[in-house]
Amino acid sequence: MNAIVGVRIRSLRESKGFTQEQIAEKMNCSRQKYARLEKGLIDISYASLIAVAQVLGVKVEDITSSVNNISQVQPMFRANNQSIQEDKFEYINKMIDTFYAHRKLYHSVRQVDVNE
Repeated sequence: MNAIVGVRIRSLRESKGFTQEQIAEKMNCSRQKYARLEKGLIDISYASLIAVAQVLGVKVEDITSSVNNISQVQPMFRANNQSIQEDKFEYINKMIDTFYAHRKLYHSVRQVDVNE
């Protein structure tokens, strides 16, 4: 559960354009502690949830709804103005390139095996 909440907090933070340092400073904690919270490595208290929600300008339910399986609309654009769809497109292109590279390597190795 901590990991799910952490991912949701990170997503909200990035969509608002905050850095981990900025959030940690406003929460009066270290960046390392805040990073562990986002990664789900430590248990998050209700007081911490309230603090994060206040800093991000959202309701606690906006953070915890991902645990309750309430559908959330993902932000269409990130702070760096890159579309999430562009990220998926880039990922798919890399996967296709990897597939063809492996295919080419497979055929080159197989060609040697057949000729021997």
